[in-house]
Amino acid sequence: MAPYSCLIRLAAIVSAAFIACAPGAVHAQQPQPSSVFSFSADGTGLQLGGSSIAPEIRVASNDLPGVKRVANDLAADFGKVLGVNGTVVVADWDATVSSKASQKPIILLGTVGQSSLIDGLVASKKLDPAPIANKWETFSYQVVSKPWDGRDAVLVIAGSDMRGTVFGAYDVAEQIGVSPWHYWADVPPTKRQYIWAKDAVHTEGPPSVKFRGIFLNDEAPGLTGWGGKKFTKSQYGSPFVTEFYKHIFELVLRLKGNYLWPAMWSSMFYLDDAKNGPTATEYGIFMGTSHHEPMARADKEQGRFLSGSWDWSSNKAGVKTFMEAGPTRAKNWSTIYTLGMRGSGDVASPTLTSSALQEVIQWQQSTLTRILGKPLSDIPQAWEVPGYWQKGMNVGEDVTLLWSDDNRGNIRRIPVGTEASRRGGAGMYYHFDYVGSPRNYKWINTIQLQKTWEQMTLAYDTGVRNIWIANVGDLKGLELPTAHFMAMAWNRASFTEGASTRAWLNAWSARQFGESVAEATASIMTTYGKLTARMKYEDLSKTPFAFSTVNYDEAERNFNEWTDLLTKAQAISDGLSPDLQIAFFEAVLYPVMAGRGVYEIYTKTALGSKYAGEHRTSANKLGRDVQAAFKADGEITKRFHALKGGKWDGIMAQTHIGYSNWQEPSANSLPQLSWVTSGAANAIMGVLAQRSTASFPSSSQLSLPAINSYLPAADQRWLEVYTRDNGTFTYSITSNASYVSVSNSIQSLSTTSGISDSRSLVTVGWASAPAGYSVAALTVSNLNATNVKATVLVPIENYSAPTGFKGHVEANGVVSIEAEHFAPSPDSSTDYIVVPEYGRTLSGVKLPAKTASQSPGTGPVLVYPFYTFSNASSASLTVYLSPSDNANPNRPNRYSFSVDGGSVTTVQPVPLTDGSTDPPGWSEGVTANAYVKTSSLGKRGAGAHTLRIWLLEPTMVLTKVVVDVGGLKTSLLGPPESVRVRY
Repeated sequence: MAPYSCLIRLAAIVSAAFIACAPGAVHAQQPQPSSVFSFSADGTGLQLGGSSIAPEIRVASNDLPGVKRVANDLAADFGKVLGVNGTVVVADWDATVSSKASQKPIILLGTVGQSSLIDGLVASKKLDPAPIANKWETFSYQVVSKPWDGRDAVLVIAGSDMRGTVFGAYDVAEQIGVSPWHYWADVPPTKRQYIWAKDAVHTEGPPSVKFRGIFLNDEAPGLTGWGGKKFTKSQYGSPFVTEFYKHIFELVLRLKGNYLWPAMWSSMFYLDDAKNGPTATEYGIFMGTSHHEPMARADKEQGRFLSGSWDWSSNKAGVKTFMEAGPTRAKNWSTIYTLGMRGSGDVASPTLTSSALQEVIQWQQSTLTRILGKPLSDIPQAWEVPGYWQKGMNVGEDVTLLWSDDNRGNIRRIPVGTEASRRGGAGMYYHFDYVGSPRNYKWINTIQLQKTWEQMTLAYDTGVRNIWIANVGDLKGLELPTAHFMAMAWNRASFTEGASTRAWLNAWSARQFGESVAEATASIMTTYGKLTARMKYEDLSKTPFAFSTVNYDEAERNFNEWTDLLTKAQAISDGLSPDLQIAFFEAVLYPVMAGRGVYEIYTKTALGSKYAGEHRTSANKLGRDVQAAFKADGEITKRFHALKGGKWDGIMAQTHIGYSNWQEPSANSLPQLSWVTSGAANAIMGVLAQRSTASFPSSSQLSLPAINSYLPAADQRWLEVYTRDNGTFTYSITSNASYVSVSNSIQSLSTTSGISDSRSLVTVGWASAPAGYSVAALTVSNLNATNVKATVLVPIENYSAPTGFKGHVEANGVVSIEAEHFAPSPDSSTDYIVVPEYGRTLSGVKLPAKTASQSPGTGPVLVYPFYTFSNASSASLTVYLSPSDNANPNRPNRYSFSVDGGSVTTVQPVPLTDGSTDPPGWSEGVTANAYVKTSSLGKRGAGAHTLRIWLLEPTMVLTKVVVDVGGLKTSLLGPPESVRVRY
């Protein structure tokens, strides 16, 4: 990207602080972990804290207000850690070097070129400003020895500009033990007896992305209801006044961000509190507005202050007057101006053509230059790019083209051609929260960090480096994805590998909850991301239930993963101190506990319906479990609201159970439950064979899926015996084959003893079983009745792949392969990136973002050897992909495949659109978080085969492939992975 042609000044209160507008002036920094501080009694260097010792923090009188403000935060942060607050002293250089009075350790905090303290050190050759000078938002801190006569050493925190200095102060605070999340997630400070600063230099910046921030959106009922109880409402009824925003501004800065779109559903940032605008600038925050709020005016201002309709064609004069008031009001404050226009209430305008929109933007730009008195190249401005751009509209070089995802985390468009080299550069608006079709998701975190990494890496590597902004909803509940997003935007160089996110999560967990639980916490939240990636909570009410209750034990296995996750999270919580338990509950335990509860409601509702169809009495227990889970959901919400003496009362009020369309329900509601209320006509014993929709006594002979010698461990064979009526009986299971074993072969079941269902695992002793295909039979008898028996057939496939074969082996007519389990080099290309822990099952595989388009059947290839025992007359290949959009309209997502060196087939999973609509199949794809495409392989004989897959574009991610040779069953996630031999 070419730099802007000049610099701009922050207006008014920070008018002396120059900032470079050029996206090209910001370069990715290298990761530099701090090695400055230590905390032992025998530390070395400059002692900053100890028993009754806290530092004196000096700022120059001529430094910027934001620096003086953060000095007080830093002093208080030392107090949180040490128990003794630091002291802030405003003093210039001459007074500092002449004064010998202070015996306290001293920290000098200031901005190069703005602070007499920093400039005095530079002039006396005690500090070299070169590593940070004239750079955007860069800072360093180090111990300076003998800074002046009579002082052995001081710690110097220096910034290249105001925010650089602020970031430096907050970075020191985090290094000594104060989390950026001390308010918003109640992370307690790490208590220290000693703090030492060693003789080392720590430098960070400039940031990878120039403007980095968050959007408070969809903020009712949670944030709005909570805020109404915490803050005095404005004259317009909004709780989002300056005292609220100070907490937001501080968080953004502690996360090394600089940009905010304020809450707007029922609020007007500049009018709800007259101090909001100037306070944002004092802190160092650039304010913006969402895509349908142009020229720094809130959506809700239209209804109150616009004369006439919000329509350019019929009320041009009224709209101009309304828009013009925005920059007039905000001209002295740090602002990134949203350009363009949409219909009223964030809908498409029926009258706004491309030519009219171009006229709107040209008028807006001329108005900005007139009111602000600056050239366009000095005015930060952004336009969220709809389909108009793709149809040929142009807005000039100075506007940042703000692209977006599809509201479900899939980037719609990346810069192509020369778009990234425009003076205004490119930005990305990304969603962690959303209101709209196919369903809202605005309750708690359902974001997979690995997906964020993959998509934002694609954005960054293709030139999206001027603006990153994330819709974080209420913020509360989305702490983790927010922290991750902001960390990537600050220092992309720390996130270059697919495994970078897990490394970051380990470090983040250590900072919040301690080293001893960091790895386990990171593992829990990684698994949580995988489980929520399978389906968001709001989508679970769709019928039929997405997870199969019949095939692959899918619904049951998925819910068991949730239960295991909660057990692990609870165990960690139980071992933490009480203050850490609160923070852990908010960020980790609550989402796991609440998420498992919602999955329990819908999973057991679906299983209950199935059980009722089998006349199982345990259907009623499942119904009671659902009712209990629904009650527990309300109880843990109350528990959250009661934390810290009611600090968060109302914040988790968002409804989330009982969706019937895209919009949230007015109240949580139970799904329809199934009950068994009638007797079973003296047929108390029921028998079900795995994967069967038939059961005994309706069918006297049942059949299990085949047991194969290569059956995956996750796909065990079983049958169940259960009560169909009130009472007690004893059953027995016998086999006609000595090599077939059955667990729980005799047991009493009763509706009064609590054991009404019994599952028996069926296993085969392969050394004794006949080779090839055979069928054994199990007899299930009711020992309390005469001649009440069920027969369960057990197909057995005792085959062996050839000794030299390497690859995946068929079981039950299917070969299921996780994408990362391709043959090693040189068979497969080394060009591909494996993204660990990505997607719904294991991982993802993709090409690097800058890879050129590939030709079908050529270029980097993934090779998957597989072996089948079945002769298939009509085999097929099912490919599982992340629901990525065609982010490059000139290069739609495509993949090619061939089997056994045969003809190459090319598939385009997603049709192209004009950029203004979602493609066909999008709703289903994002709900399932996968595009699943099936292609015919024709007739395939038994034996060894080789599947080759070519991803033709870097904008797509492969997660799984399944070869069906006659046994594939319907499911959400596909079959468990097949056994892989000799790799």
